[in-house]
Amino acid sequence: MKARRVVFNLHLYTGLAAGLLLLLSGLTGSLLVFREEIEGFVYPELMKTVPRDERVSLQAVLEAVGRAYPQDRPFSIRLPRTPQQTYLVKMNDGHDLFVYADPYSGRILGAHRQEDTFTGWIALLHTELLSGERGETILGVGALLLICMGVTGLILWWPRNGKISPGFKIQWPAHWRKVNFDLHRASGIYAALFLLITSFTGASLVFNKTFAGFINAVTESPPRPAPPLSNPLRAGMPAPSLNVLLHQADRILPATTTWISLPQTAQAPLVVRKKLPQESHPNGRNFVYFDQYTGRVLQVENALTAPLGTRIFNTLYPIHIGAIGGTPTRTLQVIIGLSPLILFATGYVMWGNRRKAKGYRSLLTKQHARSG
Repeated sequence: MKARRVVFNLHLYTGLAAGLLLLLSGLTGSLLVFREEIEGFVYPELMKTVPRDERVSLQAVLEAVGRAYPQDRPFSIRLPRTPQQTYLVKMNDGHDLFVYADPYSGRILGAHRQEDTFTGWIALLHTELLSGERGETILGVGALLLICMGVTGLILWWPRNGKISPGFKIQWPAHWRKVNFDLHRASGIYAALFLLITSFTGASLVFNKTFAGFINAVTESPPRPAPPLSNPLRAGMPAPSLNVLLHQADRILPATTTWISLPQTAQAPLVVRKKLPQESHPNGRNFVYFDQYTGRVLQVENALTAPLGTRIFNTLYPIHIGAIGGTPTRTLQVIIGLSPLILFATGYVMWGNRRKAKGYRSLLTKQHARSG
């Protein structure tokens, strides 16, 4: 009984301390599952174009963006995944200015700051609480607390008489307090496994080095190789165009190119990211690294031939966003994201009822003491 009381208090006070944070994370995560579809519907003038026979040079598009926004620096480029999708050029960093261009005409369609759009603001709220690395760390700790809540909740859910079937049911005709308790218990057990998976994968995205090291240690796998460096001594040499590098990357890894990361420092490489058909990761985990000055291939990472630990770690993000099973799992992820709302609301009501009952018992005790 003492051990169960400790578990109960741990579950209760963890929920009170982190409940609102987890509620916020769940709701924003549910909204972001279909982010691309929402943005395509809300901003069709930026996200969609009419397919034509041939695309213009990507180098020409990048130069046009540079002329239109001379005070900003290109950071990365998202290539179209479908004939109707446009180029997205991220400027300065991954969360600042987003510029959209037509892949067939090269015309700049428009731009916005990420925080100026609803989905962009929600994404920043979900990933970093609008406060950079500090907010990201807070969310990572919150994910670890959710794991603690899930484990303690499972312990408390398990009936002492061994009859588990009532724990899956809600007695709707009962008193509202009983219905509230049943709703908390039943929704918790149905969502527990999925919440544990979501919290584990979410924490792994924040504390990625720690989780990757742990997985590599368990699987006895070598770590992922560090990104190679460009040679600044070759600066000033005529660098090959983006289109030449893309053709070279296609010969090395014949797969869909999803992103190009442009070098931001003197030693950084230019990175072409690719997605193989066998991968569930929406962006793929294949990388071709080029020297930014000479275009020489520095390193190639193939997700299918990577060590076991790296392959396992590469699945955590697709699992977290529900992409690993397509539309059904994405829809399930939306539902799971809403479950903290039910658990927090019903748990808060239970805590309030306990406080009222405790206060009432304390009042009766004082009255008896005075009358005695």
